[in-house]
Amino acid sequence: FLYKSHHTGQDDGSSNSGFSFNTWKQLDPSYIEERWEVQRNERPILMCAALFGILAWFSMMGPLVQSAWVLSRGGRRLVGPHVMLAMLAVCGGIIELLARLFYAGMMNASQWLAKDFNLDDWGGEPEGTGWRVLEMIHIVTRGMLLWVDAFEALTFFGIVVI
Repeated sequence: FLYKSHHTGQDDGSSNSGFSFNTWKQLDPSYIEERWEVQRNERPILMCAALFGILAWFSMMGPLVQSAWVLSRGGRRLVGPHVMLAMLAVCGGIIELLARLFYAGMMNASQWLAKDFNLDDWGGEPEGTGWRVLEMIHIVTRGMLLWVDAFEALTFFGIVVI
């Protein structure tokens, strides 16, 4: 969302196509519904990006494990750092796979809720509580992914340092 806010250059809610941090922060149901429509259109691109991230880690995992084996001369020289290198590569790849699969599942379920369920009227009055709840769950999901990405960056840093 920071890219969209920076990209459009508007933060006052005056544009229907741009991101408005202030309106988003107020959890305005009509604005949130509009943003979910935009996300629905961007979903194929985001899913492809997640797939490429998974493929990148998995394509890096094999050569790193093989390099650790070769550099340790078949497990006879400096075994500790080379085992650590292989473990970081494998753990990074597995965590990337699990995080992206969880995120894809949560995004698909959220998109299904946004598209097919009544999120406007939950208690007799159309106050948009469903859109607010959906957006807060989405914020928490992105927060979880942020920490997973931070761990992956530390893993990659560890691989480069070793």
